[in-house]
Amino acid sequence: MPRDFKTFAEQNKNIVNENVTKANDYQELINKYKDMDNNELMQNLFNEASKLKQEGKLDSNTLNNLKTTIAPFLNNEQQSMLNSLINAINSN
Repeated sequence: MPRDFKTFAEQNKNIVNENVTKANDYQELINKYKDMDNNELMQNLFNEASKLKQEGKLDSNTLNNLKTTIAPFLNNEQQSMLNSLINAINSN
């Protein structure tokens, strides 16, 4: 049965709506953090990590997997910073 664009668009409307919602969520996060200085960002990071650890949603394996995933995309200085942050979060 041939499909027309209108039918396709109606069937996939929820996918579009989900993507718009995600984009809006990302923009809210950007707006939340964009004016923070380094100290505020770090404090916020450690607070959020602590909260996630208490909820059982963050552990050292998760952090190590994150490091393994993103490290290849970072330069040496960024990798060093990432290692320091992960070590600090793991020790809290």
